[in-house]
Order: sequence, then C-alpha cells, then structure tokens
Amino acid sequence: MTVLPSPAPTTDAAQPALSGGGRWRRYALLGVTTASGSAIVGLYRHSPVTVLVVGIATAGCAALAILERRSPRLGPRPVVAAIVVVFAVAVALPPKTSNDLWSYTMYGRMVSVYGDSPYNHLPVEFRSDPFYPRISPIWQHRGSVYGPVFVGYAAAGTFLAGNSVLLDRLFFQLSAALAAAAVLLLIWRRTRSVAALVWLGLCPLLGPIIVNGGHNDIAIGLAILVAAMLAGRDRGWLAGILIGLATLIKFTSLLALVGLVLWAWRRGKRRLAATATAGTALTVVLLYLPFLGGASRVLGGSDKTLTPASPWNPLGAVLLGHDAGRNVPNPLHITPTMYGIFYASLVGLVVLTLVVGWHVSRGRRIEASIGATTAAYTVGAEYSYPWYSMWALPVLTDHEPTPLAWAMWANAIVMLAALKLPTHPSTSLVDTVLGGLITYAAPVVVLAAFVVAGTKYALRPPNTADVA
Repeated sequence: MTVLPSPAPTTDAAQPALSGGGRWRRYALLGVTTASGSAIVGLYRHSPVTVLVVGIATAGCAALAILERRSPRLGPRPVVAAIVVVFAVAVALPPKTSNDLWSYTMYGRMVSVYGDSPYNHLPVEFRSDPFYPRISPIWQHRGSVYGPVFVGYAAAGTFLAGNSVLLDRLFFQLSAALAAAAVLLLIWRRTRSVAALVWLGLCPLLGPIIVNGGHNDIAIGLAILVAAMLAGRDRGWLAGILIGLATLIKFTSLLALVGLVLWAWRRGKRRLAATATAGTALTVVLLYLPFLGGASRVLGGSDKTLTPASPWNPLGAVLLGHDAGRNVPNPLHITPTMYGIFYASLVGLVVLTLVVGWHVSRGRRIEASIGATTAAYTVGAEYSYPWYSMWALPVLTDHEPTPLAWAMWANAIVMLAALKLPTHPSTSLVDTVLGGLITYAAPVVVLAAFVVAGTKYALRPPNTADVA
C-alpha cells in the first residue's frame, strides 16, 4: 500500500481569518482549559468532582488541539502563557495526586544524610527522619525501584535542600517543570505547531500531575525524545547512551531500544541497531553493575497487584473476587492468583510490544516506532500509573497525532481519571457507573484501540517540519 505524505503544518497566513467572535471563542476555550487544568491541582485527591474537572480539561485540550490543527489562530504566545500558568500553579502547591516525591526525598537522604544505599535499606529503618511520615505507607517498606542515575540526582538535591520541606519539594517540582519545558521546546522546534504544544502542554497530565508531583518520568520522556531525534540522524551511539541513562532512572525505558532496533532492522541499518544497542548496554552495565545485587532484589520483589486502570482488572475481579488488593487489608499479601495474573501480563506485554512495534516500524518515522514500543507497557501492563505515559507521549507528539498517539493520550487520561475516583466508593449510582466505566471498561477499550491503531493504520512519512 502506498503511503501518501501528509500536508505540511498550516500557518496563520495560509488560513482565512476567523471572525472576531470565532477568535474570542477560541480564547475562551483556552481559558477554560487552563482554569480546569489548574483546578485539578487544588481539588480533592479522590472525588467524582475531580473526575469531572479532569473530563472538562481533557475535552478542552483535545478540542483546542484539533481546532488549532485545522485553523491555527492563537499563535504560540497565548498557549505558552497558559502552560506557564498551569505549571506555576503546579509548583506553588504541594504534591496532590502522588507522594512519590517524598519517596524520592527519602532515597536521596539515605545517601546524602546517612551514607546508606536505598537498595539495601528501607525507609522504615529511618523513622526519625523528618521526611519519613510523608512517605506513603506502602513505600515505607520498599527499597528504591529507581536506577542509580536518579538516586544520585536525588541525593544531590536533598543535600542542597537540607531539612527544608519547601526546598526539597521545589527541587523535584522545578526539575520536572524544566524537563517538561525542554520537551515542549524540542517539539516546537521540530513541528512549529501550536496544536502540538496544546496537545501535550495543556494535557491535564503534564502540569497538574507530572510537574506538581515532581515525577521523574518526564526526564525519561525527554531522554527518549532526544534519543529518537539522534537515531533519526544515524547517531546510534549517542541515542543508545541516552536510552541507557533513561534506563538508569527506570528499567522499563529499555522498551525504547526495542522500537529503535525494529525500525533500523527493517531498513537495513544494521550499524545503527548495533551501535545503539552497544551504547545502551555499556551505559547500563557500567553504571548499574555496582548496585546490581541490591537493585535486582528490589525489582524482583515489585508489586504483583493491579492498578486502578489496568486492562487486567476485569480478569482480576473475576478471579480474586475483589479489586486486586487496593481496598482489602494487607494489600502487599500477594496470592498465587495475583502471581498468575502478573506473569500472564508479562507475557502479554512482550507480545504487545513486539507485534505493535513490528507493524509501526514499517513507517518512515522512527519516533513512532520508539513511541509505540515504549507506550506498550503503559497501555498493557497490570501495574501502571498515569505518569508512566510521559515515557512515550513526548516522542509521539506531532502537529497531527496519529491514531496510535491518540490512543496513548486517551490511555493517560483514563488512568488519571481512575486514580481520582473515590478510594472507598459509595453504592450510589454515580460512583458505581464511574467506577465500572473508568476502572473496568475504558482500559480494555483503550488497549483494543491501541492494538488496532498500531497494526492497521499506515503511519505518515515525515515532512519537512520534522527535520530540525
């Protein structure tokens, strides 16, 4: 089948002027999207009202991205200003959705304050530390699941922040904000598309969740995005080193290498595949080797449970008779059935990655191939959270996102909405319907859409705007 190139991104000069009322409606939509996105940071952590606001922010962002793609009229300045407002609100307030930032702090302080390894020691061993009460109870008994590059970065940050809760929080939140800004800058340079800035920059996941929570996942997304750009220029060693560094934050970043190798292999670029693999392997081995024993024990003991928007939830509910331990006593007590679901999901994840990655790698854009294999984990794993979406969303962002990118974007929103549901829902019709749709039905639908988009749709070749 012949793949026709898509039209280059439209410009303001190429579009007929909108009426004054039409332009102001576009600004009003931008205002609603910005206000609702900012409100997510300050609303209740778990509430149907928060889910509703997430829906408003999502609808506004999607509509604005589509409208700006069809007839760009806002220009970059008001969109950048809106993103800055959302980021500023996110940094101004303590983490709302996740306590991961305080786990980062504790792991860093184990090194910078106590001189101990977070792979061989647990936060619970440091009960007198002023940050210990801020850690989620489930993580007080777990060593660091993060790689040595991030642990070293956290150690440096906590050394500078000392015992100041504010400085420590700002260190991780501002780090996430700067990484997000770098991602958006690269996307703008590559696409010159306001629609692309809206699609990712005003997504209710980026500012209200990633920046507010100080999540390191956006740093992974930045590394993978730059690696894809370098690989597209046949710079395999550098691309591999960046993927290796991302792996040294979270081990699942290795999925990006799968997409790179598949894409290079199908084009006969054996040297690119070999040098990228060698660069990744050398980086990971050299920097992980001193911590391999402790880190492998922590990763081997990872949770065997189901997160709120896992596509495995329907099966888990049938086999377990409850929601996989999220609302039952002693959630870390793993049953043989949960082990079975875990290993089944692992096999399914391998199949999903290879099948979707193989099909998507036929396209001319390496970004799509890397994004597809990286996104497979977030969409198909039994344990996944919304911020994991930022591993793949930056590299999938374009002036006109593919169906695969939209499926991944929708998956991020579904996971966010599921995380905002009440942790102890009532028997009311609203809670029952929301829980059923978001926790059980939507994840399966999104997974199916991801598979169909990855295997049935031919991906567009790059246009001139993709070459920066």
